Amino acid sequence: MLNSILNFLTKKPAWSLLAFLVIIGSSFFQIQHFSLDASSESLSLDGDNNLELYFETQETFGSDESLIISYTAKNGTVLSKEQLIYLGSLRNDLLDIDGINSVISILDVSLFQSPPLSLVELASDVYTIDNGKADQSLVAKEFQNSPLYANNIVSSDLKTTALLIPLETDDPRELIDDDSLKLLIEEIRSTMSQYQNNATLYLGGVPMIRNDVIDFIKNDLIIFSLAVVFVMSLMLSLFFQKVRWVLIPIAISIIGALFMTGLISAIGWKVTVISANFFSLLLVMTLSVIIHLVVRYREISSQQAAISNDEMIRKTLNEMIRPCLYTVVTTIAAFASLTTSHVQPVIDFGLMMSIGVTVAFMLSFIGFAIVMTLFPVSQSSHKTGQFYVLQKLAIATDQGGKNILFGIAVVSAIAIFGLNKLSVENSFINYFKKDTEIYQGLNFIDKELGGTIPLEIVFNDLASAYWADASLRDDFHDVHLYLDSIPSIGKVLSIDTFMQVLKESNDGKAPNGFLLVLGKNNMPEFAKSQVLKPHISDDTNQIRIVARVKETTTDLDRNQLIIDVKKELVENFYFNEDEFYFTGTFSLYNNLLQSLFSSQIKTILTVFTIIFVLFLIVFRSISIALIAVIPNTIPSLIILGIMGLARIPLDIMTITIAAIAIGIGIDNAIHYISRFKSELLVDGDFVTSMYRSHNSIGVSMFYTAATVAIGFLVLILSNFIPSIYFGIFMAIAMLSAVFVNLTLLPKLLVFFKPKMNNIHP
Repeated sequence: MLNSILNFLTKKPAWSLLAFLVIIGSSFFQIQHFSLDASSESLSLDGDNNLELYFETQETFGSDESLIISYTAKNGTVLSKEQLIYLGSLRNDLLDIDGINSVISILDVSLFQSPPLSLVELASDVYTIDNGKADQSLVAKEFQNSPLYANNIVSSDLKTTALLIPLETDDPRELIDDDSLKLLIEEIRSTMSQYQNNATLYLGGVPMIRNDVIDFIKNDLIIFSLAVVFVMSLMLSLFFQKVRWVLIPIAISIIGALFMTGLISAIGWKVTVISANFFSLLLVMTLSVIIHLVVRYREISSQQAAISNDEMIRKTLNEMIRPCLYTVVTTIAAFASLTTSHVQPVIDFGLMMSIGVTVAFMLSFIGFAIVMTLFPVSQSSHKTGQFYVLQKLAIATDQGGKNILFGIAVVSAIAIFGLNKLSVENSFINYFKKDTEIYQGLNFIDKELGGTIPLEIVFNDLASAYWADASLRDDFHDVHLYLDSIPSIGKVLSIDTFMQVLKESNDGKAPNGFLLVLGKNNMPEFAKSQVLKPHISDDTNQIRIVARVKETTTDLDRNQLIIDVKKELVENFYFNEDEFYFTGTFSLYNNLLQSLFSSQIKTILTVFTIIFVLFLIVFRSISIALIAVIPNTIPSLIILGIMGLARIPLDIMTITIAAIAIGIGIDNAIHYISRFKSELLVDGDFVTSMYRSHNSIGVSMFYTAATVAIGFLVLILSNFIPSIYFGIFMAIAMLSAVFVNLTLLPKLLVFFKPKMNNIHP
């Protein structure tokens, strides 16, 4: 079968190229359907019902899909006559934008103490700044003291206010599409820029975070993929010093990555934050295979100059097909292990990359065969010699084995110590550099307007009882005060907020009976939509409390916060656990974070188990399987250890690095052991076989690691912090993997001298 394919590729290169281009072209055509996803579903867990509860809550109480504009007056307070005019003009300009149906500002909200309204008056009319009925001399006091508006829509110093822009959809599950959201946000920001002379404005809200994350991912995909290609080209130029050996690997790698992008688009897979660097990874996977083929072709060319180009191609492909196929299988195993995660986007990424690795392998061999057949190379152009760095590593392995073992043992011990400090806590705001607009906006809104990310607590089967039971109303008042007292929680809004408004309108007394019914039923609809409907539903008999969490809180521990609140509700407020549940963006993200750590452990254990079994099949030796696997635990251990020591939390992108590091390391081990066996057949001497292996397959391993590591370090220029960490740790993974496989692995082979008769070279 293999020979038939090789015959077709080498004997009919023109037809092969035509078929190749047709297949590639059909995939490229699908790239126009490529899309990214940063929605709530991308934070979901496989089999978790929290997302469904989230959507049900949005249907009942209204969507939290809103944009927030913070407006800080440069002169005076936001209640000055001049600033109110500017605010009114900004609001009207926003309403002129297609897609914005309403804007809630201090001009529009119902005022209940300007002047103080009795329950009868409160139920009969609406007082706002905009309709002119509010008493301007009392407005400032109400905004500073109102349980509804203080540190919510207006800051305590009255210098900052918020404009809320609801993004209404018929179904909370159907968010405004990404292109429409991007256009809408661009128009909003353009409108905001016209008022920067009068005030400092920032845009915030969960939809803005989603939009900007997608923008960062898109920019990284385009700009940094090009940068990675450029840097890799420079590295290949340095190593091979021939244009041909730069263009061939880079061209085939780009074609492979673009082909897979088209395939993903055709399948309908959306790229999430977790899979954002799939393009760069596919470049790496393809480039790795091509470099091995190029190096081996050049070796054969220099050693057997008398054979024809076709024979050199066939010999190269025949010798490399088996080890490359083994590396593909083990790399697929590494990525497939991600499917054991409970995080759906991680599962999708594992499947996506498993297919991508297969595509990279096939395109690498087919593309190399076609190009090298159509454009043969002069045999005299290839020279091999002693590679200084690799020779030094070989000598160190031979003569300083104990030092290597000691050094690796020390590094591993330190890494294990760091591993114990690994955490999963992270915040949205820490995904962005401090000089970016999104960071500054989130930081400002967080500190001045009561927090950014909502934590929602929904109580079941209590709405009807709430109106009839004064003690239950007192309980909710106490719960509200408790949540308000937590340092990491900013503004708390609940049905108790409505009760406090009624209390103010009833001479400071909590209304009961007729007065409560009057306030509940007869309040104007506009006022109800602001203070009543978001927090209690007679239809579903539910009550909702919304606590906005301050993402900027030092050492914020999401899971512990939820645990503490849950414990307090059960033990001190005597609610049953089945009477309430947590939801909202904060809860969804916390569920994801908590799953990451267990997923990481499960993923690593799974991948090593699978790879060990595969090695038993490939090498037919328990000792060689152990020798191959043990060194390759170190790169992932180093990465996780560094993260723990540096207090870098495990997040939605770094979760994949350990499995990738294992896959990369195992690839190196397979190539090295396969070549070591070939060299051992020459004279049976383990030490000299090690030296020759370093000077042959070691070159490919070193070129690949150095090229890819430098390429990934380009990501440190990103504004998206997870991408920066991904680039740094991928570089560490590549370099540490090649180091252990050129030192510890050969040292173990030389020391234990396992039987290698059953290994296919």
